[in-house]
Amino acid sequence: MDTPKKYIRTLEGDIEAVKKGIIPNLSPLIKSPPIPEAEPLKPSPIKTYSGDFLQRMKDTHASTATVLAAEQDASTSGVPQDQPEKSPKSNIIYIIIGAVLVLLGISGSYIAYTRYLTNAEPIILAPTVSAPIFVDDTEKISGTNSKEMLQAIEQSVTRPLAPNTVRFLYTDFATTTDNSVFSSLKPLAPDVLLRNINVTRSMAGIVNSGGGQSPFFVLSVASYGDTFAGMLSWEPTMVRDLSTLFPSFAEGYGGQAASATSTIATSTPILIASFRDEVVSNHDTRVYYDAEGRSILLYGYWNQTTLVIARDRSAFTEIIGRLATTRAQ
Repeated sequence: MDTPKKYIRTLEGDIEAVKKGIIPNLSPLIKSPPIPEAEPLKPSPIKTYSGDFLQRMKDTHASTATVLAAEQDASTSGVPQDQPEKSPKSNIIYIIIGAVLVLLGISGSYIAYTRYLTNAEPIILAPTVSAPIFVDDTEKISGTNSKEMLQAIEQSVTRPLAPNTVRFLYTDFATTTDNSVFSSLKPLAPDVLLRNINVTRSMAGIVNSGGGQSPFFVLSVASYGDTFAGMLSWEPTMVRDLSTLFPSFAEGYGGQAASATSTIATSTPILIASFRDEVVSNHDTRVYYDAEGRSILLYGYWNQTTLVIARDRSAFTEIIGRLATTRAQ
């Protein structure tokens, strides 16, 4: 019986075969004759990674340790090296540039916000005032007491108006309080009259009629009986209290004598100045005539709730006509 062949393959044998250019393979173990040297393999026409690797080891006479060291070097060559640290000077420049940009941004935002606030300021509408009649002109007057208000009205009388036109006089407090121009003369007028005045429908003004300019008042009242009683009680001092607005013809406005454009329609001279009942434009009035029969002032009711105080018949007629026209509209 033949003895089975033995095959022994060791790492040392493989390395020795590789050094000689021989591909290790299994071969039967022969005791007596030495291992014959195999013929060198002819290079394969097909290039493979293992073939290139073996050829490279043969050409360079490299050992396994040399190959492992080369692989280690190759694995570390791809690792990026640490970047050189930047100069502190360049960092300072970047910091300064960044701070400047931040300041510019803050400044721009502030300017834009300021312009927005300027454009977005709430529009405050000026208080509006209205007159119970249509007017041709308006003028704002002011004063802190009755004397100053009387002087402001007197000065407005001296500013010329076209014939048969009306100027509306108003104040700031007329839109924010319960006071009218006439109410500001409170020390001169009876309380019962002032308590019954409806400020929003009352007015003061200047009228050019009959060849002269004079002030007037249109007062909206709540009670005809109370206000008429108040006017009657005021008659003894009314002309004196309102002498600045309705001066005698000798004094006139601003020191200039007033023109006598309205006299009593009677041939009998009036020797004592007083109030008299008279019908003007189909309305009952009370007219104060001086000793020569010239009208100084008059008052009358257009209706039960509208009281008119004017200089003379022509002024009263102009105001009454405008009241009727406004009511009709």
